[in-house]
Order: sequence, then C-alpha cells, then structure tokens
Amino acid sequence: MNRVCKELLPKAIVATVNTCAKGSLARSRKIVKEDFTLRNVYTKNSLIMWASKYKPSRSIDKINAIVGTKSSYLPLQETGGVVRARRQRIPIPTTAARRGKTKAGVVAPDYRMSKIGRIGRGSKFFYMRLRKPGIFMRQGKAKRLIMIRDLSLRSYRIQPTKWHSRSTEYFKKRGTMERIFVHHAKRQLAKVR
Repeated sequence: MNRVCKELLPKAIVATVNTCAKGSLARSRKIVKEDFTLRNVYTKNSLIMWASKYKPSRSIDKINAIVGTKSSYLPLQETGGVVRARRQRIPIPTTAARRGKTKAGVVAPDYRMSKIGRIGRGSKFFYMRLRKPGIFMRQGKAKRLIMIRDLSLRSYRIQPTKWHSRSTEYFKKRGTMERIFVHHAKRQLAKVR
C-alpha cells in the first residue's frame, strides 16, 4: 500500500496531466490551422508543451504540465488588443507585394521591408501619398504605379481568437480529467500484482 501512495499514484497523476496537456496541444494546433492564415510552419511549430516528469520526492500539488507558445504574437491573438507602429506607421503589404496576388500569399522576397532598404532617390521604391500614403514602385513598360506597402495605419485592433482557451475547455472539465485519471490509475495498479 505504501508503494501505491508514494510511487504509483503520483505516476498516474503525472500521466493524467501530460495526457490532458497533449490533448490541449493537439486541439490548439488544429484551431490555429483552421482559424489562422498560415503562410509558413512557424506559427504551428511555435506551440509547445512542457511535460511533467515523475520525481519521487515531489508533492502531488506541484505536478503540472504547461501548454503554450514561444511566439511573441500569439498571446495577443488569444486576448485581442491593439498593435501600434514601432516608428510612425505600420507598413502593411498589399496584394501586389504577395505571391499569387492574394491576401493569403507570402510576401515576395523582393518586397520585404528588409530588402526594400532605402526609399527615395536612387531606389526603385518611393513614398507617395495618393488616396492613401504608401510605398510605391513603377512596373512594366508603361511604368505603372503599384503600391507595395500601405502606410495609412498607425495602429490596428486585433479581435480575440481564444485559440488557447477553446483548446483547453474540454480538458478542464472534471469528468474528462476523472476518466483520464481512472485509465492511468488502472494501468499503474496493474503493476502491483
């Protein structure tokens, strides 16, 4: 009985916590894939889990697993908020700067802010204020004006997506955790015989 209390019960609790965290991580990835416009794998791969490990001397109330993200912008997506310009304006890429000429397309390497460099005299990119202020370039034989970056906003509001809260709702329920615990406790008790 002493072995059950000191070793097998904490192992069952660790397994329960880790199973709930893995399920929450899988749901987070699914929600992010469905709700977000993913242009690369960084956002999906930034979701991580720190699993709990069994330690004989650890108290039961200190057993925990953490599911979260290592990216800087996903917490803001969770709660919502305002993104403010670092300098004067936010350079939002237009569809002309994206591959496939769609909002979901990746910004072409030639039109990224790091590649644009200096704007103005001696550069193919220049600042202009037509209907909206922006970074423009001339393209084609007719030297048509094309807006590459829209500079009309100083800030914009992000609506909360609750991608993380929605993923943990199922695993927060008492019945769900009880079922998972009973499953892992039975596996640990089978070792006693």
